[in-house]
Amino acid sequence: MTERQRFTVAETKERLFKRDLYTCRICGDPIRQHGTPQLAHRIPQTKGNLKRYGKEVIHHDINLWSVCGLQCNAAALIHGEEIEQLAKAIKEEI
Repeated sequence: MTERQRFTVAETKERLFKRDLYTCRICGDPIRQHGTPQLAHRIPQTKGNLKRYGKEVIHHDINLWSVCGLQCNAAALIHGEEIEQLAKAIKEEI
């Protein structure tokens, strides 16, 4: 990863943490309280999903939630019909 890419990732994280008021979208705790704040992909970032929906959908702000750690990250994942509905909503935004 280049320095510019690292900067862009850090910038995106900070922007989305701010959007979510530095609060975990799963448990409601402050994201910096439990350890490693992160962004969770609601539609899982798998090779199949990247191929099916594209990077624009998988990495779209709507698909990313602020979470306080790994446990909440896993809880943010959606499955089945929810994925299709979210992907459709994101495509309408693009």
